[in-house]
Amino acid sequence: MAGAAAAQPGAPAAAPAPGPPRAVKVLLAVAMVAVGVGFAVMFFARVEPPRDPAPQARHLSTQLDALCFVDANGDDAPDPVLWQDGKTRGRVVAVDGRSGQWLWASEELEKPDALACPDLSTVLAGGTVLAGGESATLHALDARTGKARWAASLPGVPDEVAGGEGCATVVMKDGSATGVQLDGGAVADCPTAPQPSAITGQFWERKKNPQVVHVGDVEVVLTTPAEGPPRLTAEGRRGGASLWKRELPARAPRSGGRPDLFLVANGGAAIVLGVDVVEGTDLRILALDPASGASRYERAAGYLGDRLVAAKAAGPYVYVVSGAAVSGAALRAIDPATGGTVWRATAPQPP
Repeated sequence: MAGAAAAQPGAPAAAPAPGPPRAVKVLLAVAMVAVGVGFAVMFFARVEPPRDPAPQARHLSTQLDALCFVDANGDDAPDPVLWQDGKTRGRVVAVDGRSGQWLWASEELEKPDALACPDLSTVLAGGTVLAGGESATLHALDARTGKARWAASLPGVPDEVAGGEGCATVVMKDGSATGVQLDGGAVADCPTAPQPSAITGQFWERKKNPQVVHVGDVEVVLTTPAEGPPRLTAEGRRGGASLWKRELPARAPRSGGRPDLFLVANGGAAIVLGVDVVEGTDLRILALDPASGASRYERAAGYLGDRLVAAKAAGPYVYVVSGAAVSGAALRAIDPATGGTVWRATAPQPP
């Protein structure tokens, strides 16, 4: 009987009992790996908590369109000066107008607001940048270094500043005005500065409608309707007589409920910044011939971001502060002959 139960010579070996299907094995392996990773993550999270993100540079800003110019490095070329954003605290910064490199940054001020460069023509002798925040104090900064020169006590919180010869007129937020001497901050009248009524108002400079610039002997006027779609219309005048008038393939962007008009003169042309007619969101840049009104170029300006803050001409370039809500603002030098960016500068990291 025992011999009958034994395997016969040459007979095939008995098949092993069937195991789990291959798909089940794969699932089990994946589950084990996931559990292991989970424990590892829990372990390392307990042992070494995540690090805090690196501090981000604060955005650029131009309170009340306060983009102004000095010769900050002695090369006889205008250098842009503007705020490095701080809704509660901010610094004044100067940028090399030729390269976009940062030159200096001031000490922080509370709630940056007023900013002016009143004496560009005399900066070689030691120019001054005037800045004010939430206190009733006007700060004078050296145009070459950004260091404080003096601080003047005012009868109110400064709102806007306009320079004259050796002095400046300061308009306070309550509408009152006073003058200050640039050499030491003494309070005194400034008859050479514009009258307060000419430098103050409810809306910023870009809210003026119409906007007017002079290109040679031609006065170029940019307007938009008070009601309805803000289509832009430009007109050239010489000696009070109209040379041309045309509706532009762009409209004025809106901020704060009213349209913004951006018009500057540079390179023998009138430069207009606006948005497309259809959607009113894509930025456009146009250069108009002052004598005929013909377009020297019309191009999309998406490289500027999605919003315009300020545009001013100085030296060979048009300087534009623009940007996006997420990445913040940037300062760009625009070639008036092509509408393209020469350089782009963003805010430096805080010290």
